[in-house]
Amino acid sequence: ALGNPEHQIEHEVELVVQLGTDLKPISMAVGCDTTDRTAQAVAKSKGTSWVEAKGFPGAAVVGGWIPYIVGDYDIGLSVNGELRQSSNTSLMVHSVETLISALSQKEALSEGDLIFTGTPAGVGPLSPSDKVTAWMKNEAGEIISQFSGNCQ
Repeated sequence: ALGNPEHQIEHEVELVVQLGTDLKPISMAVGCDTTDRTAQAVAKSKGTSWVEAKGFPGAAVVGGWIPYIVGDYDIGLSVNGELRQSSNTSLMVHSVETLISALSQKEALSEGDLIFTGTPAGVGPLSPSDKVTAWMKNEAGEIISQFSGNCQ
């Protein structure tokens, strides 16, 4: 879902990890987090939370889960067959473990929590009926997590 059709909604492909009982990552997948830039601009101007910009129905989609293994993975996203985002997790500013450690100092984390780890360059707008495809590939170039769907 794209939230308010009159707002500018943008895609953000990301590595997503799921936490286990020890609050360490147990599984991973490719994900697409969307942001309502119109709602975000209003919140920024008021100095308030971005919750409405990030927390609307359908704001995040996750591909198939696989066991978490530290490694370098290609992630990418296309819209209507046009490549919009492509990067490798080796280029992340912070490791997954560092992100979890920092988050755990600010938020109460629980088993099953999903952590979206940040997006590479190339975020862009989405429109109703756009077809979005996202993927994560292992070092052999095999797709290990993916999803595809149409925006509504």
